Amino acid sequence: MTTVYECPQQRRDVLTASGESMSRQDAEALGYTIVPYADIVTRSERIATQHPEHIGLVRLPPFGLTVTDHTARTLGFAIAPNVSKPSIPAEPDVKAIWRSSIYAMTEARERPAATVELLTSRTPETITVDQARAFLRGLPVETENTDTTEETMTTNDDPRAARLAEIRHSMNAFNKSNGRSVTPVCADAKDIEPAKLKRLAEIRFSALHAKGQGHSQEARDIRTALATHEKVGTPLAQAFAQLDFDASKLIPNT
Repeated sequence: MTTVYECPQQRRDVLTASGESMSRQDAEALGYTIVPYADIVTRSERIATQHPEHIGLVRLPPFGLTVTDHTARTLGFAIAPNVSKPSIPAEPDVKAIWRSSIYAMTEARERPAATVELLTSRTPETITVDQARAFLRGLPVETENTDTTEETMTTNDDPRAARLAEIRHSMNAFNKSNGRSVTPVCADAKDIEPAKLKRLAEIRFSALHAKGQGHSQEARDIRTALATHEKVGTPLAQAFAQLDFDASKLIPNT
């Protein structure tokens, strides 16, 4: 019977004896025997070495996997003494590890646009790797490549903007379910009649383009809100609130 080993970097994955990764679910479906990672080496070889550049991180034999020293000890590995200190002491790059862990998920590979939005709007302190997996799993798989480069787009035909707004809406719902606050409807925008608010937004958007500011943050927010309204049906006031956009900029003489 084939034996595979628990992955210390990703608990939902396992490793083969050659170091190849596969999902734990697939391994179980194939009837593989899953054993602790430490079993991949003999007891005398269970010694982790200090990372040459980052304090607090170590490398595990036999594949040189990078984990925290706490994780290594939990797995049953001893830590070899650091015979030479790094030339420039550095703290573990927690954010880089967090980003890499999320990018490695199957859920992230199937939803690239949502993953980019999540990684640019959240931090390790606001959403854990497991919470990110749960959030991404709740979104539909993206069947088309999403162009993440900035380019000139019209206010009424912006599928990427609509997609990003849907992602933000899902993120707000996810945060709300986890007890986090959601941005309230903008006080200025909600008091404006919807048709008038749309017209003001279109006028402001055109004015920004005329001034050569079509790629400014303000223009991008207006464009996203208008596209979301057209494609998804989200009220403009709510779309502006989700984008933290100050709708008072749309009102003349303000």
